[in-house]
Amino acid sequence: MKTSSTDDGGFRARVTARLDSLSPRERAVTDFVLNRPAEAVTASAQQLAALTGTSDATVVRTARSLGFSGLRELKRSVLDMLTARRDPAMVLDQRLEGLGDHPVLDRVITDSADLLRRLPEVLDTRAFAAAVDLLGAAARTVCYGIGPASTTARYLAIEVGRLGKRSVALEASGFRLADDLLGIGGDDVVVVVAPLRLFREVEALLEHCSEVGAPVVAITEALGDELRDRVHAVLSTPPSTAGTADEGFAGRVVAHALVMDLAARDRSGSVASRQRLNRLRGTIAGDGIDADVAPSDPG
Repeated sequence: MKTSSTDDGGFRARVTARLDSLSPRERAVTDFVLNRPAEAVTASAQQLAALTGTSDATVVRTARSLGFSGLRELKRSVLDMLTARRDPAMVLDQRLEGLGDHPVLDRVITDSADLLRRLPEVLDTRAFAAAVDLLGAAARTVCYGIGPASTTARYLAIEVGRLGKRSVALEASGFRLADDLLGIGGDDVVVVVAPLRLFREVEALLEHCSEVGAPVVAITEALGDELRDRVHAVLSTPPSTAGTADEGFAGRVVAHALVMDLAARDRSGSVASRQRLNRLRGTIAGDGIDADVAPSDPG
C-alpha cells in the first residue's frame, strides 16, 4: 500500500533525497518546516521568510528545489504529513516505504541521530529551566501518560523518586482515572506526556489541575500550540513520525535531561539517595544482588 502524497515521496522524503543539493538558506527553510510543521502549513511565504531569516524568493525556491510546483503544493504535502502522523497504520506503512534498499538498522540510527540534532532547535530552554524549577520545588511529582507515552511517564517517576523526591506514575484511562485525579492537589506538579493526541483523559487531567492549582509541565510533539496557554511549561520535541526513529525517543531524552538537571542542583542529596537505594537492594537480595563480573583467576 502506497500512502505518500506525491509520486516521489512526502515532504520529509524529498528533503532527505535532496539534502546535499540544498543551499544553507534552503536548509534553514526545510529545517523550520520539519521542526514546526503546524506553523509552517499556515504561514505565508513572507511569514516563513521572517521565521527562517531568509527571503520570500528563498522560500519559493526551496519548494521548487524539492520538486514541488510551488509553496502551495509543499504545504499540501506538509498537511498530509501532519494528518498521517495520527494514523498508526499509515505512519508504519510510510516508514516501511521510505526504507527503500537501506538497511533497517542504519536508517533507524540515522533518523534517531537526526531527531536528536533537531531537538535543541525545538525545545525552549527557558521552558525547560522553568520545568526543572517546578519539579525541584514540588512536594510530589505526578507523571501521566497513555499507551506508549506511559513508559516515559513511568521512567520519569522512577528516576525522580531515586533522587529522594516523592513521585508517582499514573496511566489510567476511562473512569479509573477519576480515582487518580482525586489524589492530585495544589502541592503537586504534574508532568503530562502527550506526544500527538489530546485525549479526553488529558483534558480531564488539565481541568482538574487548574481547579486545584497544580502546575503542569507538558512533554509533547504536536500539541504545543494547544497546550501553551493551559500549562506552565511546554517541552516540545521534533516531529518523529515521518522517519523511522521511535516516536517516544525524544520525549525520553527530555525526561532524562530533567532528571539530570534536578540531580545536578542537589548533587550530594541525589548521590545519598542512590546510596540508600543500593543499601535497600542489598537488604532485599543479599550479597547475591549482582553476578560476579570479575574475570576468574586463570591460575
